Amino acid sequence: MNFGVLGTVEAHRDGKPIDVGSPSSRALLARLLLSRGRVVPLDRLIEDLWEGEPPRQALASLRTFVCRLRRDLEPEDRPTVLLTEPRGYRLDVSAEQLDADAFEELVRRADPQRDPAGALELLDRALELWRGPAYAEFAHSTWVQVEAARLEELRLAAVERRLATLLTLGRHGHAIPDLEAFTRTHPMREEGWWLLALALYRSARQADALSVLRRARGHLAEELGLDPGPALRQLEADILAQAPGLGVPSSAPSREPAAPVRIRCLGRDHLLDCASDVLGAAESGDGGALLVAGEPGTGRTQLLRSVEALARVRGLQVAWAASCRLESGYAFGVARQVFEPLLAALPDEERARLLEGVTLPAADVIWRNRRTGDLSEVLHGLHWVTVRLARRVPLLVVLDDVQWCDPESLRWLAYTLRRLRGVPVALVVSRAVGVPSDWPDMLDTMCSMMPAVRLGALPRQAATALVMEQTGVEPDAAFVSRCVAATGGNAFLLAEHVRSLHSDGRPERIGRWVSGLLRVAGPGAAELVRAVAVLGEEATPDAVAGMAGLSGDRFAGVLSVLVRMGLLRDGTPLRLAHPVVRRTILDEALIASQGAVHIGRTPFQP
Repeated sequence: MNFGVLGTVEAHRDGKPIDVGSPSSRALLARLLLSRGRVVPLDRLIEDLWEGEPPRQALASLRTFVCRLRRDLEPEDRPTVLLTEPRGYRLDVSAEQLDADAFEELVRRADPQRDPAGALELLDRALELWRGPAYAEFAHSTWVQVEAARLEELRLAAVERRLATLLTLGRHGHAIPDLEAFTRTHPMREEGWWLLALALYRSARQADALSVLRRARGHLAEELGLDPGPALRQLEADILAQAPGLGVPSSAPSREPAAPVRIRCLGRDHLLDCASDVLGAAESGDGGALLVAGEPGTGRTQLLRSVEALARVRGLQVAWAASCRLESGYAFGVARQVFEPLLAALPDEERARLLEGVTLPAADVIWRNRRTGDLSEVLHGLHWVTVRLARRVPLLVVLDDVQWCDPESLRWLAYTLRRLRGVPVALVVSRAVGVPSDWPDMLDTMCSMMPAVRLGALPRQAATALVMEQTGVEPDAAFVSRCVAATGGNAFLLAEHVRSLHSDGRPERIGRWVSGLLRVAGPGAAELVRAVAVLGEEATPDAVAGMAGLSGDRFAGVLSVLVRMGLLRDGTPLRLAHPVVRRTILDEALIASQGAVHIGRTPFQP
């Protein structure tokens, strides 16, 4: 049995949630967890549960609460968890059973000075345990406030420690967005400002680093009437002096930690063999490339992670970049993702040698965050940065979701592809089929220059293995068949569908995934898909267009995008490609309609 307090109070048995339904039972459970393993006297329980104003029959009510909670936690006759003691009650919970204790143990074990990559993994695991404020639904209760505040302080310290570890690893580019958000949320914590300024300085953004320190000074003066502490003042002086000690530690590894990554192909071993051939070409000094294409959710990123793991086993250096729709207008954004961590990991002298001569125009773009040369000079410089890095150690460049790549980086990729002969570089790229791009012609041209493999539905044996991975037991063949039929063998949908069935929960991640794809598909997509789901067998094109409020070319254009993305199947009637997606959309439409009725609106009314 396991318990959670890092968020709403929860209890689980064998991985499945226990329904502790009544508010009184949940409050009692929370109070006993607060004293984890220690006896809580009767008078203390009564004082806390009734906030100092107990009713006359408080003791009898408390015993009733205990009986209810014991019935929820322990169906058996003999209690082993909620124990009655001479002076009160005790919840027999070990440190391994409570998420708050597990969080503190993971943070304690993290040692960034001795093993920064291992510390980052431990801190990530620790922070993933948090689902919301500690003891969330009882935050107003006086008896929990001290412990909730203590845990929140430990969480914030762990966040700061994780961000500092990213800087130690030379991954300041990754840390900057999180640090920006952290300082906005917690502007009185000087450690966040210090780390953000340092990360910007190490990203060759000295002016931005100084601007951050001015912002920190303004916040502290306005809110507290104080000047920044000694650490912030010293950092400002060091940045102005460009002190050598502010550089990335020379021992910092490359962007991704060297911790082992599981090679997991989900029945696509032949595709991994294709990638292995590309890696072999790079190792032999003659570069190669591979495009991995598939509809959203088919496991492209997982395959790329397996290629990455294989490359690390074979001793290649790896640069990973992931395109983002929100950054598609950021010139050379993807190229910077590729090169910046590799350059940051080099000693200062070696990096200076690599970024001199023909590579200077590229150095201005990917290291100094400015552009001085024309496009052809930058592309040529990036090619020679690639060559010089690969001559040290053969290089694998992985790019996920290329459909959202900025146009300048697309040109760099095309330039590189035409010059791979004789260069120890492997380039492996993934593309989400059917997802719209802002530069479709340029994207198609670049992708046509690479040999391609296509991901589809999972093979039956792989689907069975994935179901077993989610449930922890050997699955029944009929159950696997039903799950595959509901999801069309889509790897993401299958995993999430089985997870939601196994945990008796709603498939919330499927809902967020579908919503994200519909936003990408553009205006009218959500309305069209909802209409198809609601109409079912009556989803003729005319009926769907009428319900969705789309007509003519607009309806045809939206429908075409959704079909190419694999969300819809064309024909009459129109159909959702995956039954589980239709069920999710109908459930969310029902919830939305109930909310609309509650506030006096009709369902589907804008």
